[in-house]
Amino acid sequence: MRPDMHKILVERPRWNPAPGKHGRRGSLPDELLPKFEGIRRPHAQLKAFTDLLGPLKRWLRSQVGRPWNDVYSEACAVIKPDSVIRAHIKTHLLEFVQRHTFMHEGSVCVLDTWRGGGIRPVTAKRFGRSAFYVHPETGLLQEIKPVSSHERRKARHEKRTFRWLDARFALKQIKGIWFACQFRAVPPDGPFKAYDHALGQTVGRGGLLRPEDVFLHCIAKRQLSRRELRCYGLRNVVIIRSTGAQPSTRHRVAVDDCA
Repeated sequence: MRPDMHKILVERPRWNPAPGKHGRRGSLPDELLPKFEGIRRPHAQLKAFTDLLGPLKRWLRSQVGRPWNDVYSEACAVIKPDSVIRAHIKTHLLEFVQRHTFMHEGSVCVLDTWRGGGIRPVTAKRFGRSAFYVHPETGLLQEIKPVSSHERRKARHEKRTFRWLDARFALKQIKGIWFACQFRAVPPDGPFKAYDHALGQTVGRGGLLRPEDVFLHCIAKRQLSRRELRCYGLRNVVIIRSTGAQPSTRHRVAVDDCA
């Protein structure tokens, strides 16, 4: 870590709004101040910090793969405890690194205390500002890969329309109707092309479902009965298209049974 890292990160001028309608008025003369004003109004916008944390993240990213103890020792050699500004850098440093990790069912996990989240894999999402974590067995610094907004929307959609029952059976909502789908594993090598019942078309290996690097081909499906819908707490949704002079629109109507 550079010895002048504190100057790059936090020793920048604080943002201060100019004297105006909602700015700081400490330097204005009395004749320009309003005669009557609420107590909180002159403090609507105060000075704010302008911490530049990008260099600190890039430095941590360059240390990925090294033992966390060595990385932290190198940082503490620069971040002296006798300076409040340098101690402020250590606060951000510890915010970026998730250190309280443990192994659970073969995965590196953390205890998510937000609204009773429980035990979750550390790579499933970023916890607060933590973009890095320390492996509990090797002690090496690792990076949590960020998830794009497209991947987050896709995961939320799949969570609402897809539910695994076991390793080979799952519930899938297709055009608003819930089906029980049966999958089989496909060898990773060799040519493959077959009709996938869940997708409703002939696909190759690249179009198959791939959880945990295993290609799964849907070989059969059947619509859930009304009793099964109640058992799993699901509801079918029928999409009604309106036609006419106006552009076509879609209406989603929930029904208890479409069997």
